[in-house]
Amino acid sequence: MIRLFIGIILGAAIVVLAAQNTGSVTYTFLAWQVTAPGLLVLLAVYVAGMFTSWLMMGISRITRRGRKR
Repeated sequence: MIRLFIGIILGAAIVVLAAQNTGSVTYTFLAWQVTAPGLLVLLAVYVAGMFTSWLMMGISRITRRGRKR
C-alpha cells in the first residue's frame, strides 16, 4: 500500500513537472547546441544517469567475481 502511495505521489510530481516545463530551452555543450523542451532535456539527462549507474554496477559485479576466484 505504501509503494502505491509513493508511486502516485511521484507520478503526480512528474505530471506537474511536465505541465510547467513546456517552453523551449537552448543548451550548449562544446560545439553543439540543442533547442528542446525543458522536460525532454531533463528526461534525457535522467536516462543517461540511469544508464551510467547501470553500467557502473555491471562493472562492479564483474570485478567482484574476478576477486572471488
